[in-house]
Amino acid sequence: MSDQQPKAAVVIPTFNRWPHVGAAIDSVLAQSYPRVECVVVDDASTDGTAAEVRRVYGGRVRLIVQPQNREKSAARNTGIRATDAQYVCTLDSDDVLTENSVEDRIRVFLQDPGFSGVAYGLADWGKSRLNPTPQAFAGRGLQGDVLHRYVERPFVYNNDYLLARENMLKFGMYREDMTNREDVELLIRLAAHLEFRFCGSYVSRVRRVDRSAQFNHQKYIRQGTRMIAHLRADGFVAARLGDWLEWLERRELVELARAHYKARQFRPFRSMFYHILRRWPWHAVSNRRMVRRFVLSLFRRDALYSQRF
Repeated sequence: MSDQQPKAAVVIPTFNRWPHVGAAIDSVLAQSYPRVECVVVDDASTDGTAAEVRRVYGGRVRLIVQPQNREKSAARNTGIRATDAQYVCTLDSDDVLTENSVEDRIRVFLQDPGFSGVAYGLADWGKSRLNPTPQAFAGRGLQGDVLHRYVERPFVYNNDYLLARENMLKFGMYREDMTNREDVELLIRLAAHLEFRFCGSYVSRVRRVDRSAQFNHQKYIRQGTRMIAHLRADGFVAARLGDWLEWLERRELVELARAHYKARQFRPFRSMFYHILRRWPWHAVSNRRMVRRFVLSLFRRDALYSQRF
């Protein structure tokens, strides 16, 4: 591929993740596609991450240091706005891209210049063969209008999709008031507007390192039901979702209740359980895990109560 090929940027937000972010950066610099810009946005780290990135990688990466911690959604948006690349994708600082990740997704656009949607691949969660036969992907890649299928069961994650920067600016960008499931909310919006195409390969590897954001229940609790509020406020997206919007709300409330339980906030958990029971009685009763947690919560001391006395 020549310099005439479109440029792609991989945006990596990071906060106090040295040396883990090094593996993420290395995977971007090792891409088979030649025109890749690695944009690292340090979200006001206090562990020297920015200095280490500058020392180890120098001019091989574009380092942006935010003066204040604004969380990962704002960091990603900063990197997307800063690049002049035609295509953009993101990578969590504790994960890595496969060697052909960008090339496989860019190829979707190069093979069909009229395509202006989202190209995506699969994530390897540690149980996949990274060099499978083409038959191994049969029936796995959903294509076209995937909105309702994605809502029913998310199949694309932060590290796995790539699209034109102009479309990201027009339809996407991350909600900066969201610190959990911000990728789900964004991908729902993108799926409401754009066609999705599967590139036919694994494009990322998920690593479970310490302090992984997906386990931060307190942030989820503080965020509350903002995802549903944002989706309801977008008339076009809400209309495209139809009855699935209420289905999404139920799922989000169940996840929020789970976060309260995991944070040992049993009284708020029970309040949410009663709320779900009133609105969707059959779902609440049939959700055995939630019912079991409700019973156990009756015999456990609430963390909020314990901190007061």
